Amino acid sequence: PLQRLVLELLGENGEQIQQHSAAMRNHHAFAGGYLEHTLSVTKNALFFADRYADYYTDMQPALSKSLVVAGAVLHDIGKLEELEFKPEGWVYTARGRLVGHILIGRDMVRQKSQEIPELDPETLLRLEHMIISHQNLPEWGSPIAPHTPEAMLVHFADDLDAKFHELAVQLESRWPDGTEFTDRKN
Repeated sequence: PLQRLVLELLGENGEQIQQHSAAMRNHHAFAGGYLEHTLSVTKNALFFADRYADYYTDMQPALSKSLVVAGAVLHDIGKLEELEFKPEGWVYTARGRLVGHILIGRDMVRQKSQEIPELDPETLLRLEHMIISHQNLPEWGSPIAPHTPEAMLVHFADDLDAKFHELAVQLESRWPDGTEFTDRKN
């Protein structure tokens, strides 16, 4: 049922996923950036899940790699409704400004789950938690910090990918001759 939920959301939004930006500015703020970021977060989160599931074998409940992958794939799904492309570039929709991608994403998952009655309510709850906690801090948009192992792994995979992308873009750009450091604001 969890796999069905993820695959149906991906299938219903496939074209948008391929073309969408991950943000208006900052990390992955370009057409296709959403897909690049989501794939990278998923690979990072799965790497972490494999590492820690093998190391901490007595955890109860056991670390769920399936839940980690689902959370990583869907953590930013709400951005598909938060942002839209206009002639002037990527802009926030009214719903994006007033609700935000975290709650929009949780709503999308909840709505899709209504079509999958065999989805375990606890699994759904844990997936919702991963989506609403993936940014960790209220000032970053999350109403709550990660409280499950799976949510923690998705948060750090997301945070690492976003920050490393911003760093890499700076280090790949041309600096004025003789400049030893990037601009302070970057």
